[in-house]
Amino acid sequence: MDLEKLQQNWDQLGREDPMWAILADPAQHGNKWDREAFFATGREHVQEILAELAGAGATPTPGRALDFGCGVGRLTQALAGTFAEVDGVDIAPSMIEQADGFNPEPARIRFHLNDRDDLALFPDETFDLVLSLIVLQHIENRYKAGYLREFVRVLRPGGVAVFTVPSHAAWTPRGIVYRLVPNRLLNLWRKRRYGYEGVMELHGMARSEVEGIVRSAGGELVRAADEPLLGTDWRSYRYTVRRP
Repeated sequence: MDLEKLQQNWDQLGREDPMWAILADPAQHGNKWDREAFFATGREHVQEILAELAGAGATPTPGRALDFGCGVGRLTQALAGTFAEVDGVDIAPSMIEQADGFNPEPARIRFHLNDRDDLALFPDETFDLVLSLIVLQHIENRYKAGYLREFVRVLRPGGVAVFTVPSHAAWTPRGIVYRLVPNRLLNLWRKRRYGYEGVMELHGMARSEVEGIVRSAGGELVRAADEPLLGTDWRSYRYTVRRP
């Protein structure tokens, strides 16, 4: 799925069921997310990330943060509780439109539409933290690799990037389906199963490849821990990368 098609899918999901598309709790499918409960999960996840960084001795300077794949701003708003400035980027116009509508502090929180295969809208060494949770699995690896390099490029010296990437499908019944059935066929099932025209493809990237990309970009791997947010059908990792 190229970026144009990816944008079409996520723009459609943003119009159909944006909060569920961002945090796909089965009980909340069909626009059932309560707005406050939804944004509360963002605050919980950001506090979890910051505690993990503190435990790893990688606490970033609380200057400026980037939320990559921000959706309607679930994590972006939460980051503003710690960072002086926060930017959110997303490929879907419908998501950015709603993020702007929910934005409680436009002077400190800014949202940007980014339909490119890079982060050229930001210069080198812009951010103290780059955060991307449960986003990159939806992006083909030819683009994912470029975004990982960009995460390192836009970090300030000493800054950290935290992101989740699935490595490979597990040997569960559904995981076996992911291993054997191509996305073009799975997308037909996804449309029927969830009732939406927009679909969320899944693309794994081996841990060794992720680590090689960030190192070649000049990043230092701090930790790679199991990522529970992506469920049991994929072996997934939450990576912490520092720019020396």
